[in-house]
Amino acid sequence: MDNRTEQLADGVWRIEVGFAINAYLLANDGQGDAEGLTLVDTGTTTSGPRLVRSIRMLDLAPRAVGDILLSHWHPDHSGSAARFVRSEAAPLVHAGQADLPAVRGDDPRPQRRAAAGDVSRLGRLLAGRLRPGPAVSGATGLVDGATLPVAGGLRVVAAPGHTGGSLAFHLPQRGVLLAGDAALNVLWLSRGPGPIRSARRQEAATLRRLATLDFHILGLGHGPVVAKRAQQRLAALADRAQRRGLG
Repeated sequence: MDNRTEQLADGVWRIEVGFAINAYLLANDGQGDAEGLTLVDTGTTTSGPRLVRSIRMLDLAPRAVGDILLSHWHPDHSGSAARFVRSEAAPLVHAGQADLPAVRGDDPRPQRRAAAGDVSRLGRLLAGRLRPGPAVSGATGLVDGATLPVAGGLRVVAAPGHTGGSLAFHLPQRGVLLAGDAALNVLWLSRGPGPIRSARRQEAATLRRLATLDFHILGLGHGPVVAKRAQQRLAALADRAQRRGLG
Protein backbone atom coordinates (compact mmCIF):
# COMPACT_ATOMS: atom_id res chain seq x y z
CA MET A 1 0.00 0.00 0.00
CA ASP A 2 1.40 3.44 -0.87
CA ASN A 3 0.88 6.78 0.79
CA ARG A 4 -1.98 7.72 -1.55
CA THR A 5 -4.16 4.79 -0.52
CA GLU A 6 -5.62 4.29 2.95
CA GLN A 7 -8.01 1.85 4.57
CA LEU A 8 -10.95 3.53 6.27
CA ALA A 9 -12.69 0.40 7.59
CA ASP A 10 -13.00 -3.29 6.78
CA GLY A 11 -13.35 -3.50 3.02
CA VAL A 12 -13.29 0.28 2.47
CA TRP A 13 -10.35 2.16 0.97
CA ARG A 14 -9.74 5.72 -0.18
CA ILE A 15 -7.58 6.06 -3.29
CA GLU A 16 -6.19 9.49 -4.16
CA VAL A 17 -6.25 9.38 -7.96
CA GLY A 18 -5.06 12.95 -8.57
CA PHE A 19 -4.23 16.07 -6.64
CA ALA A 20 -6.90 16.16 -3.91
CA ILE A 21 -9.18 13.92 -6.00
CA ASN A 22 -10.52 10.75 -4.39
CA ALA A 23 -12.12 7.52 -5.45
CA TYR A 24 -13.20 4.81 -3.02
CA LEU A 25 -12.90 1.04 -3.34
CA LEU A 26 -15.31 -1.29 -1.57
CA ALA A 27 -15.00 -5.04 -1.12
CA ASN A 28 -18.46 -6.50 -1.57
CA ASP A 29 -17.77 -9.19 1.04
CA GLY A 30 -16.02 -6.70 3.32
CA GLN A 31 -12.67 -8.43 2.94
CA GLY A 32 -11.35 -9.16 -0.55
CA ASP A 33 -12.41 -9.58 -4.16
CA ALA A 34 -14.00 -13.04 -3.98
CA GLU A 35 -17.49 -11.54 -4.31
CA GLY A 36 -16.45 -8.59 -6.44
CA LEU A 37 -15.43 -4.98 -5.89
CA THR A 38 -17.34 -1.72 -6.16
CA LEU A 39 -15.82 1.63 -7.09
CA VAL A 40 -17.26 4.92 -5.89
CA ASP A 41 -16.19 7.52 -8.47
CA THR A 42 -13.35 7.13 -10.96
CA GLY A 43 -11.45 10.44 -11.03
CA THR A 44 -10.58 12.16 -14.28
CA THR A 45 -10.02 10.70 -17.75
CA THR A 46 -6.36 10.07 -16.83
CA SER A 47 -7.05 8.43 -13.45
CA GLY A 48 -7.73 4.91 -14.76
CA PRO A 49 -4.14 3.61 -14.64
CA ARG A 50 -3.66 5.01 -11.14
CA LEU A 51 -6.82 3.26 -9.96
CA VAL A 52 -5.75 -0.04 -11.49
CA ARG A 53 -2.29 0.15 -9.91
CA SER A 54 -3.74 1.01 -6.52
CA ILE A 55 -6.20 -1.89 -6.62
CA ARG A 56 -3.37 -4.26 -7.47
CA MET A 57 -1.23 -2.87 -4.64
CA LEU A 58 -4.02 -3.91 -2.29
CA ASP A 59 -3.59 -7.46 -3.65
CA LEU A 60 -6.99 -7.21 -5.29
CA ALA A 61 -7.92 -7.82 -8.92
CA PRO A 62 -9.07 -4.83 -11.02
CA ARG A 63 -11.13 -7.22 -13.14
CA ALA A 64 -13.24 -7.90 -10.03
CA VAL A 65 -14.73 -4.39 -10.22
CA GLY A 66 -18.33 -5.20 -11.08
CA ASP A 67 -20.03 -1.90 -10.30
CA ILE A 68 -19.16 1.79 -10.38
CA LEU A 69 -21.25 4.19 -8.31
CA LEU A 70 -20.93 7.81 -9.40
CA SER A 71 -21.59 10.51 -6.83
CA HIS A 72 -22.31 12.94 -9.69
CA TRP A 73 -21.58 13.70 -13.32
CA HIS A 74 -18.62 16.10 -13.02
CA PRO A 75 -15.61 14.97 -15.10
CA ASP A 76 -13.28 14.65 -12.09
CA HIS A 77 -15.59 11.91 -10.77
CA SER A 78 -16.97 10.26 -13.91
CA GLY A 79 -13.88 10.68 -16.08
CA SER A 80 -12.59 7.09 -16.13
CA ALA A 81 -15.92 5.25 -15.90
CA ALA A 82 -16.11 4.65 -19.65
CA ARG A 83 -12.55 3.34 -19.65
CA PHE A 84 -13.43 0.76 -17.01
CA VAL A 85 -16.54 -0.27 -18.95
CA ARG A 86 -14.32 -1.03 -21.96
CA SER A 87 -11.90 -3.06 -19.83
CA GLU A 88 -11.95 -6.77 -19.01
CA ALA A 89 -13.92 -5.95 -15.86
CA ALA A 90 -16.78 -4.38 -17.88
CA PRO A 91 -18.56 -3.05 -14.76
CA LEU A 92 -22.04 -1.61 -14.62
CA VAL A 93 -22.17 2.14 -13.99
CA HIS A 94 -24.81 3.76 -11.78
CA ALA A 95 -25.64 7.42 -11.06
CA GLY A 96 -28.41 9.58 -9.67
CA GLN A 97 -31.50 9.82 -11.86
CA ALA A 98 -31.16 13.56 -12.50
CA ASP A 99 -27.51 13.15 -13.55
CA LEU A 100 -28.12 10.25 -15.94
CA PRO A 101 -28.50 12.40 -19.11
CA ALA A 102 -25.05 13.84 -18.49
CA VAL A 103 -23.43 10.49 -17.66
CA ARG A 104 -25.00 8.80 -20.69
CA GLY A 105 -23.87 11.56 -23.04
CA ASP A 106 -27.36 12.82 -23.85
CA ASP A 107 -26.73 16.24 -22.27
CA PRO A 108 -23.18 17.53 -22.90
CA ARG A 109 -23.75 20.83 -21.04
CA PRO A 110 -25.98 19.94 -18.09
CA GLN A 111 -25.18 23.00 -16.00
CA ARG A 112 -27.03 25.15 -18.51
CA ARG A 113 -30.29 23.42 -17.52
CA ALA A 114 -30.04 24.44 -13.87
CA ALA A 115 -33.03 26.39 -12.62
CA ALA A 116 -32.78 30.04 -11.64
CA GLY A 117 -31.29 30.31 -8.17
CA ASP A 118 -29.54 26.95 -8.38
CA VAL A 119 -26.44 28.18 -10.16
CA SER A 120 -24.56 31.45 -9.75
CA ARG A 121 -24.15 34.04 -12.50
CA LEU A 122 -20.52 33.04 -12.91
CA GLY A 123 -21.64 29.44 -13.06
CA ARG A 124 -23.88 30.30 -16.00
CA LEU A 125 -20.95 31.90 -17.78
CA LEU A 126 -18.74 28.87 -17.15
CA ALA A 127 -21.41 26.30 -18.01
CA GLY A 128 -20.05 25.71 -21.50
CA ARG A 129 -16.66 24.71 -20.09
CA LEU A 130 -17.91 22.26 -17.48
CA ARG A 131 -18.68 19.09 -19.39
CA PRO A 132 -19.18 15.48 -18.24
CA GLY A 133 -16.60 12.75 -18.66
CA PRO A 134 -16.76 10.33 -21.61
CA ALA A 135 -20.26 9.00 -22.08
CA VAL A 136 -21.42 5.71 -20.58
CA SER A 137 -24.53 4.98 -22.62
CA GLY A 138 -25.59 2.02 -20.49
CA ALA A 139 -25.48 3.79 -17.13
CA THR A 140 -28.46 3.11 -14.89
CA GLY A 141 -30.13 5.19 -12.20
CA LEU A 142 -30.00 4.79 -8.44
CA VAL A 143 -32.85 5.97 -6.24
CA ASP A 144 -32.84 7.30 -2.72
CA GLY A 145 -32.99 4.54 -0.12
CA ALA A 146 -31.77 1.74 -2.38
CA THR A 147 -29.59 -0.80 -0.58
CA LEU A 148 -26.71 -2.76 -2.06
CA PRO A 149 -24.91 -5.83 -0.65
CA VAL A 150 -21.57 -4.05 -0.41
CA ALA A 151 -19.16 -3.87 2.56
CA GLY A 152 -21.75 -4.87 5.15
CA GLY A 153 -24.57 -3.03 3.43
CA LEU A 154 -24.60 0.21 1.46
CA ARG A 155 -27.50 2.65 1.42
CA VAL A 156 -27.93 5.15 -1.40
CA VAL A 157 -28.77 8.65 -0.17
CA ALA A 158 -30.02 11.37 -2.53
CA ALA A 159 -27.79 14.40 -1.95
CA PRO A 160 -28.76 17.19 -4.38
CA GLY A 161 -26.85 20.41 -4.07
CA HIS A 162 -23.57 20.10 -5.90
CA THR A 163 -25.61 18.75 -8.83
CA GLY A 164 -29.27 17.88 -9.07
CA GLY A 165 -28.58 14.14 -9.08
CA SER A 166 -25.75 13.99 -6.57
CA LEU A 167 -25.64 10.90 -4.36
CA ALA A 168 -24.01 9.93 -1.08
CA PHE A 169 -23.31 6.37 0.01
CA HIS A 170 -23.78 5.32 3.63
CA LEU A 171 -22.08 2.25 5.10
CA PRO A 172 -23.67 2.09 8.56
CA GLN A 173 -21.96 -1.16 9.55
CA ARG A 174 -18.60 0.51 8.89
CA GLY A 175 -19.45 3.93 10.31
CA VAL A 176 -18.56 5.52 6.98
CA LEU A 177 -20.35 8.12 4.86
CA LEU A 178 -19.05 8.75 1.34
CA ALA A 179 -20.60 12.09 0.48
CA GLY A 180 -19.08 12.97 -2.90
CA ASP A 181 -18.89 16.73 -3.31
CA ALA A 182 -21.65 17.59 -0.84
CA ALA A 183 -18.67 19.08 1.00
CA LEU A 184 -15.00 19.68 0.27
CA ASN A 185 -12.11 19.12 2.69
CA VAL A 186 -9.26 21.02 1.05
CA LEU A 187 -7.64 23.24 3.71
CA TRP A 188 -10.97 23.34 5.56
CA LEU A 189 -14.45 21.85 5.33
CA SER A 190 -16.58 23.86 2.93
CA ARG A 191 -19.23 23.56 0.23
CA GLY A 192 -16.65 24.12 -2.48
CA PRO A 193 -16.46 26.66 -5.32
CA GLY A 194 -19.83 28.30 -5.94
CA PRO A 195 -19.77 28.44 -9.76
CA ILE A 196 -19.66 24.65 -10.19
CA ARG A 197 -22.63 23.94 -7.90
CA SER A 198 -25.90 23.63 -9.79
CA ALA A 199 -28.59 22.74 -7.23
CA ARG A 200 -27.68 25.32 -4.61
CA ARG A 201 -31.16 25.78 -3.10
CA GLN A 202 -31.06 22.17 -1.86
CA GLU A 203 -27.60 22.27 -0.31
CA ALA A 204 -28.48 23.05 3.30
CA ALA A 205 -31.28 20.49 3.45
CA THR A 206 -28.96 17.84 2.04
CA LEU A 207 -26.19 18.66 4.51
CA ARG A 208 -28.67 18.56 7.39
CA ARG A 209 -29.94 15.18 6.28
CA LEU A 210 -26.46 13.72 5.84
CA ALA A 211 -25.42 14.97 9.28
CA THR A 212 -28.21 12.94 10.90
CA LEU A 213 -26.85 9.64 9.58
CA ASP A 214 -24.81 7.35 11.82
CA PHE A 215 -21.13 7.68 10.85
CA HIS A 216 -17.80 8.69 12.32
CA ILE A 217 -15.73 8.76 9.13
CA LEU A 218 -16.64 11.18 6.35
CA GLY A 219 -15.10 10.50 2.95
CA LEU A 220 -15.39 13.26 0.36
CA GLY A 221 -14.50 13.69 -3.27
CA HIS A 222 -11.67 16.08 -2.50
CA GLY A 223 -9.21 16.21 0.36
CA PRO A 224 -8.50 13.91 3.31
CA VAL A 225 -11.21 12.08 5.19
CA VAL A 226 -12.81 13.74 8.19
CA ALA A 227 -12.29 11.37 11.13
CA LYS A 228 -12.76 13.70 14.11
CA ARG A 229 -16.18 15.10 14.99
CA ALA A 230 -17.32 14.31 11.46
CA GLN A 231 -21.06 14.53 12.11
CA GLN A 232 -20.76 17.70 14.15
CA ARG A 233 -18.63 19.41 11.54
CA LEU A 234 -21.03 18.49 8.76
CA ALA A 235 -23.95 19.79 10.84
CA ALA A 236 -22.09 23.07 11.39
CA LEU A 237 -21.57 23.37 7.64
CA ALA A 238 -25.32 22.86 7.14
CA ASP A 239 -26.01 25.65 9.64
CA ARG A 240 -23.74 28.03 7.74
CA ALA A 241 -25.46 27.15 4.48
CA GLN A 242 -28.85 27.76 6.10
CA ARG A 243 -27.82 31.17 7.35
CA ARG A 244 -26.85 32.08 3.80
CA GLY A 245 -30.31 31.14 2.62
CA LEU A 246 -29.32 28.01 0.70
CA GLY A 247 -31.88 25.27 1.17
